[in-house]
Amino acid sequence: MTKIDKIDPDTGLQESVGPSLIRSLTVSAQHYFRYGSLYASFARANAINRLTGEDIPEAPRLIWDVVGTIDRLPFGLRARSEFEYVGRKPLGDGFTAVPVRELRGARLRPFAEGWMSLEVNLLLASGFTGQTLETLALPTEPAPFERIVGVPLKSFVSLTWTYVFGVSASARERRRR
Repeated sequence: MTKIDKIDPDTGLQESVGPSLIRSLTVSAQHYFRYGSLYASFARANAINRLTGEDIPEAPRLIWDVVGTIDRLPFGLRARSEFEYVGRKPLGDGFTAVPVRELRGARLRPFAEGWMSLEVNLLLASGFTGQTLETLALPTEPAPFERIVGVPLKSFVSLTWTYVFGVSASARERRRR
């Protein structure tokens, strides 16, 4: 039985799979513009068992991310968008996970000198989080067998209203005058 509070520092798994070798490459860049910024990162990794030479199951292989912000839109609006892709990863026993794609967006409008803001958030997602292999039988099946399980990612739109309680530094300065 594995303990959830023990995570292998080598692989990130909940059980020790023995000595492994991880080769990785990460590249990221960020550029600030007059009205916003653009950030991109790319990470590629390979985790193999040092004794057998086989892939370590469930270790991510490819992740890339692009984030863009615009701070000066008409009517005091600000915007942020992000696209993230987590590639296929081996789960063991010949199974491969479904890649994860997420597109996030947010539009923000601050009010009252930054004391309040109204924000619309969007997430368009496909794939599964926590993909792993389980051996189980559904009620309609006579015998258990190994299959990929995971929690499906759901898309959503939300509205957030934020109010800052307390006194900001600029408000304290105005009171001193």
